[in-house]
Amino acid sequence: MSISREEFVAKLKEGKVLLYRCRRCNNLQLATIVFCKKCNSDELEVVEEKGEGRVVTFTILYVPPEGYEKYAPYGWAVVRLDSGVNISGFIDVKSAKDLPLNSRVKIVDYDGRGIVLKAEDSK
Repeated sequence: MSISREEFVAKLKEGKVLLYRCRRCNNLQLATIVFCKKCNSDELEVVEEKGEGRVVTFTILYVPPEGYEKYAPYGWAVVRLDSGVNISGFIDVKSAKDLPLNSRVKIVDYDGRGIVLKAEDSK
């Protein structure tokens, strides 16, 4: 079963993420690749997860790529979801002290920039 981009994005807008679980080796991965990255099987089932996890690393971009200048400075974080799958996205932080490593974050949207994250304790 293959997930369309529209379905994937719609779930992100709801704060959820679609994953594939490999029926052969039980590997979990984002539902953006149609074969298992671990064993190459195409026997995948769709799993829906709350888009919540912890910050593994992040950076603040002061000199962004073309097209993203209006957002600068902005944070870009790698997050390990509670399932163990990593995602990355934009997060509204202006300083490293605003987002300690291991902070809890959640997916709150998907917009023209991509996945939008928010620290769980921020308003």
